[in-house]
Amino acid sequence: MQWVAKKDFAIAAVFTALAIGSFATLFTGEVSVESSPPPTLTCFDPQSASLRVTIAEQCNDPLISLGNSVLSESATVDGEINSLHPLLQARFDAAQISAQREGVHLYITSGFRDQERQAALFANAIEKYGSETEAAKWVLPPQYSHHPHGLAIDVNYPGDRPGALWLEKNGSRFGLCRVYANEWWHFEGVIAPGERCPAMAANALVDIPDSAPIS
Repeated sequence: MQWVAKKDFAIAAVFTALAIGSFATLFTGEVSVESSPPPTLTCFDPQSASLRVTIAEQCNDPLISLGNSVLSESATVDGEINSLHPLLQARFDAAQISAQREGVHLYITSGFRDQERQAALFANAIEKYGSETEAAKWVLPPQYSHHPHGLAIDVNYPGDRPGALWLEKNGSRFGLCRVYANEWWHFEGVIAPGERCPAMAANALVDIPDSAPIS
């Protein structure tokens, strides 16, 4: 009899659950299905120096879009890369306006570099540091550097580290991060605005694939 009682209770529980479910279906007229939240877009208001997040596909004027993802290749229609990624420029501009309100001066010392310029800088670094490996810790050869791809900026170099420190502390809000521990001036758009910056690599050698030739 005890087994029967438990069985009857279980059956009653099932019917109760079904009844509640039926009522919920009739009441709502639909069955709820879990879905991922819509992607957000970060917009910057240059007048108030404030950030706004929207689920719209674009920012309304006069707001400036800072994007919603890590920044990748910055190519023009014909495939040529000849300037900074437009969102990288927008993120820096937004940070610059915000920093200025706090009395901090930010400026780009070096942004986009063509392949020839990057190669010349790498050659100079080899002469300075004595080897390709040591040079690449500071200046990458053109095939590995992010500057010729429009994806890196050097900020306030060489004489204004306090300004760059402001960007290091606040840049994540705009989607900018310092990426190398040995270069306080080098920033990239390696996150979406508002995300946390990853741990810094020791130096630029991290961007050369394992076993790949340096030069």
